[in-house]
Parts: sequence; structure tokens; C-alpha cells
Amino acid sequence: MIKIVPYEDIILSSKSSIRYAMQTLNKRKYTFFVVVNSLNKVLGSITDGDIRRAILKGLDINQDVTKCMNKSPIISYKKGKRIYKNLLNKVKGTVKFLPILDKNNKILFVVLEDKFSNSNTALIMAGGFGKRLGNKTKSMPKPLLKIGDRSVLETLIKRLESAKYKNIFISTFYLHSKIESFIKNRNSVANIKVLIEKEPLGTAGSISMLNKEEFDFLTVINGDIVSDINLEALEVFHKERENDITITVADYAYTIPFGVVNFDKNHNYKSLVEKPEIRNFILSGIYCLNKSVCSLVEQNFQDMPNLISKAHQLGYKIGIFPLYEYWNDIGTLNKFNLEIKRQKNQN
Repeated sequence: MIKIVPYEDIILSSKSSIRYAMQTLNKRKYTFFVVVNSLNKVLGSITDGDIRRAILKGLDINQDVTKCMNKSPIISYKKGKRIYKNLLNKVKGTVKFLPILDKNNKILFVVLEDKFSNSNTALIMAGGFGKRLGNKTKSMPKPLLKIGDRSVLETLIKRLESAKYKNIFISTFYLHSKIESFIKNRNSVANIKVLIEKEPLGTAGSISMLNKEEFDFLTVINGDIVSDINLEALEVFHKERENDITITVADYAYTIPFGVVNFDKNHNYKSLVEKPEIRNFILSGIYCLNKSVCSLVEQNFQDMPNLISKAHQLGYKIGIFPLYEYWNDIGTLNKFNLEIKRQKNQN
């Protein structure tokens, strides 16, 4: 079905920064902008995927959006719905949109045809012992620890439900009865089922317990993750890139607390860098896996890195989805306390 969207809802000034675009997209209904100049003439378009690819390339997000926009989007002038539909079929991507212009190339509105439907199925890995959190997890499983007035598990489920997931599985082992009781007493929108591991299965092994479930791809989230990730954008990215696995990654920086000496192949001094900052992309604990990849998992202990390596060796397509949204792993006492402090400061 074709939908007409007012241009005010989707235009972005060409002077806006990439940072502004990504912060704004994460709060909006649509995952794209039409980029215009001061006269509302169309210069290009920018999607959530365009921004994430720019991040992977190392582009400075303080630059203006023209640095990573599509400069030649398919456009049309005011005509009939049949012509719009034909042009929309030529638009690449899962979310298809068509800017409609007047004779002066100023935007009038956008025609949108969104055929995307989400996977409906997610798995939360909540079976770990949480030993790094010390006494906090002696009588409470890590996902049920509260940060503010909500447990980590409640926050994860609410995010999945708001993204319209219908089926949510929770894999448990340690103190599983407490998680079962929590779900039983929760007024859930989604259909939630608790899976009990007979023995610890790692961060991927419990996927094997879903072999009889029907889904195209599965969203897997570690039970100790706090993130504002846009799950709809992740799924659009996964499908548009035709990935078998999509790995979400977070930007992680650390400082070497010493001067680093660089030297040439003959061991002669070249330079000295005082306390350099090192940046890397790290696993964030959130993944999309096609059904065919899930079928590779046997019901025994297996961690996600092992599954990813196995799939790579077998030739499966594995894509990278960089997070620009807030992300934190609260698996250590320090990170847990910092998260509590951060949320207190926000309130």
C-alpha cells in the first residue's frame, strides 16, 4: 500500500551534521531523511544504513550530512499513483520512499511503501551466573537486578515489545525459577516463553532449543545489555544487506597510560606518542541470525564467537552493524554501578 507522507516529517537541512541526523533518526518513526537546501530543493537522501556505513568507514560524524548521503535518489514529479508504484519498485532497500517534487524541484511530499515486517522472534540469553557481580547475584539472577525502578530484563523485554516482537524466548539456567516467576507475574504484550537449560549452554548453545520454531531470522540479545538500540533499524539493515548473520558492534576506547615508542624495522627510534587512545569495535552482545545459521547450533555448550567463526568458515555472509546509540554491558560491578549513577543523573 502506498502512503503519502508530508515533507515536513522527513526533510533535513543539508547543513545538519551526521551526528544530528543519527540522533534524530533514532527518535523518529521513519528511518530516512530527504536532504534539502534552504529553498527546500532536494539534494539527496540519507538512511540509517548510510550513517552506520559512514561510521564503519571512520567518517567524522561532526561533518555535514552531504558527506554520506545518496546524491542520486530516485525522484518523481507530481503524477499518478500507478507511476509512483512503478518507480518505487526500482528503489533499492526494504523501506522504499520516493520524493515528489514540483516544477522548481522543491519537495511537495514523499510517497512511501513499507513492505518490511520484523522477525517477530527474539531470544534473551539470561542463563549466566553473574559471578563478576559478587554478592549481588548470590540470590538473584543478573538480568533481574534493578537499575532504577526496573530490572535489566524488564527493560529488554519492553524494548522488544515496543519494536512489535510477538515471540520472546528467555534462556535460563542459574536461579531460573526466579525468572519464571517474574514472567508469570508480568503483564506481557508479547508471547514470552522461558527455556530452562539442563546444563550451561554458553552464549549460543540455547539457540538449538528453537529448532522447531518458525522464523526467518532470530534477534539474540545478552541478558546483561543496556542499550537504546533501534531494533527496527537493525532488522532493516540485516534484510537489506541480505546477511546470514548481522553482528552489532560498539565503539570502545581505552588509553594506554604510558608513552608508546615507535621504531622502524631496524629498531631505530621513529616517534613517541604520550598516552595514546586506542579505539576498536567490540561485540555488543546483540545479533541477528538467519534460520539456516541457527540450525548449525547443537544442543551443547557453545559461545557466540565460535558460532560466528563456524559460519564464516562455511561461507555464510556476516555483516557489521555499528551502534551509535547508547550501549553498556553491566556484567561487572564497576559497570553496574556506573549505570545506576548514569540513570540517577538523567532523572
